[in-house]
Amino acid sequence: MKRSVFTIALLIALQVSQIAVAQNEKVTLHVQNSVRPLVEKWVAEYSKTNDNVTFQIVAGKAQDNQNSISFVTEQANDAVFFARYAVLPVVNKSSEAEQLLGSKRLNAKKLKSLFFVKDEFEDDTKESKAEKSLHIYTGNSQQSASRAYAASFKQETSNYKGKKISGDDSFLNVALSRDPLGVAINSLSNIFDLQSRQLRNNLALVPLDIDKHGEQVLDEARLDDIILLLEQQQFAEIPVGKLGLQYNCQNSQLNAFVRWILTDGNKYIHEYGLLQLPQKELASQLHRTEQKELAQK
Repeated sequence: MKRSVFTIALLIALQVSQIAVAQNEKVTLHVQNSVRPLVEKWVAEYSKTNDNVTFQIVAGKAQDNQNSISFVTEQANDAVFFARYAVLPVVNKSSEAEQLLGSKRLNAKKLKSLFFVKDEFEDDTKESKAEKSLHIYTGNSQQSASRAYAASFKQETSNYKGKKISGDDSFLNVALSRDPLGVAINSLSNIFDLQSRQLRNNLALVPLDIDKHGEQVLDEARLDDIILLLEQQQFAEIPVGKLGLQYNCQNSQLNAFVRWILTDGNKYIHEYGLLQLPQKELASQLHRTEQKELAQK
């Protein structure tokens, strides 16, 4: 009799366990390294009040968005956007590159001339000493900040001078550390230490020709001040791109997590070196997610 009761209890426990596993849906998050710390924070916070979903964070873009979310740049037209990222030119501190550029302030025209090959329709002006001497490094991945930078100057990424670095944009810092004449463009989260809020060791910003307040903020190089500046003002010399999410809006778990990102998760954006969307645009993106979800019901 005791054995029968034990057997029945064991079977019931197994059934309950199987139901719990079935209800605990697994969601894969395909994330580039620059936003991985933010996504890890989101998962930790979301899981405190939502224990019916398990997250797996991996690199790269999903081939199938059935049970996954891909973090993408604004080139993806079907994405729901949640934040912006700013791109700045950098050199290695105390390098030959800093000596060549440190005494000048570059405007948009000079930045374009420095980073991009001139086309046949542009005037045949001679390259400066800096342009001839410096080695340009840009990212080559689909999520690279180099894409937003090129788009802001109405250029193709194939028009960049110099070397293209494969993989994550963090490798651009490695390239600069090995080349005293190197100059690169990168997003704030790769340029700044997110804990100290100061520039990463051995990096220096290239001086830009913007208004006096903006120049002072960049010269002081404090991450939170730069974020505030770029949320309030726009500069042709400082391109800003968007980060978005691609996912299957027929999946209720994915819908719930995306809504949480646009509401509760939004408060962590600054902490991880990103700019918030303007309030009207954020509200528009939230409304868009709700409409996409309603269309599937």
